[in-house]
Amino acid sequence: MSQTITVLAPIKLAAGKTETELLTASERFQAEFVCHQPGIIRRELVRRDDGQFMDIIQFKDRKSLEDVMAEEQQSEVCMAFFAIMDMNATSANIEICESLSTHLN
Repeated sequence: MSQTITVLAPIKLAAGKTETELLTASERFQAEFVCHQPGIIRRELVRRDDGQFMDIIQFKDRKSLEDVMAEEQQSEVCMAFFAIMDMNATSANIEICESLSTHLN
C-alpha cells in the first residue's frame, strides 16, 4: 500500500520580493500547474509566526511527488513562482514526510 507524502517547503522571499508578489505567483502556480497534477491531493500556503512562509503539499504517493518534481523542471510557471524565493534558503530546508495515520474531524 502506498503512503501519502507531505512536503513541507519553507519559503524565504528573495531580496526585494513582497508577500503580495508571492501570493500572485502562488495563485498562478496553483491555477496553471498544480491543478493539472493528478498526484497532488492538497496544497496550502501559510504564513509562519516568524513572518516567513511555508508551502504544504500532499501527494498521493512518493511516485506522484517524483513525477511532479520532474514536471516542475520544465514549467515556466514553476520557475516564475520559484523566482520569488531565495532558493538557497528554501530548498535546503524542505522536509518530505510519509503519513502513518490520518484522522479527520
